[in-house]
Amino acid sequence: MQEAYILPDNLIGGNTMERFFVCPVNDGEAVEIRNLFWDNGETVVITRQAWGATWQNLEDSVVAEVEGLIHNHSDTKVIGIELGGPARWNGSNIDHHKYQNDDRSNEFSSLEQIAQLLGVELSRFQRLISENDKGYIPALERFGASKDEIELVRAQDRLAQGVTPDHERQAVLDLEHAEWRGRKILVRSPKGSTSAVTDRLYGKCDEALTIDEVNGKWIYFGHRHYDFYSLTKNRVKGARWVGGAPESGYSGAEKPGGYCQAEIFKFFWS
Repeated sequence: MQEAYILPDNLIGGNTMERFFVCPVNDGEAVEIRNLFWDNGETVVITRQAWGATWQNLEDSVVAEVEGLIHNHSDTKVIGIELGGPARWNGSNIDHHKYQNDDRSNEFSSLEQIAQLLGVELSRFQRLISENDKGYIPALERFGASKDEIELVRAQDRLAQGVTPDHERQAVLDLEHAEWRGRKILVRSPKGSTSAVTDRLYGKCDEALTIDEVNGKWIYFGHRHYDFYSLTKNRVKGARWVGGAPESGYSGAEKPGGYCQAEIFKFFWS
């Protein structure tokens, strides 16, 4: 049975709670955010959703835990961490991404914002995690991360995303069958090994398009990420997102239809 939340001992049986957080653990930053909450005695409800986590798709067990906390602490505030869509329970968001019809862009990562809220300093490793989340490997290089630090941060991020050794092996096969046109590459991932693919591509291409055939996610990587985001507007039924640094950003679309897929290919190869 998976845990739904962690409640600090000093709050069990109490009748006051200023706030609690609802947080996924679906990438490297999210894991460090959860650790920061634990280290500072905050109450956090964990959702096991993968990338693209939303308020709407919170698990039944998570909803029950949240509503139980609200019932016992009527004045508490619910704060969601990188949960897309309208907040539930009059909650608020900590985020730095842009979603469909919801721009939460922020110069600070979610990890940095939470550190400010808690009044704590981030460790060097946490700062590296933050830079990676904001701007991927280029941001880590600008920060002065060593080669070993970059490899560690990226490995931690992939592991937190659920990338397994099998995914790593599959990524090698995906790249062997990828389509190159100049400095552009199209990679189909039949086992959803996107980050294992893109990490291996760093510095070898200018633009990449990955197709996660497991989850139906089409993700563009490169300097035209906002153009990709605009292209998919009103053309996908699932989620859309965009983020990253100007020179190495990303944008994704979930389950684009046939016409949208054709438009994506036309855009990408142009």
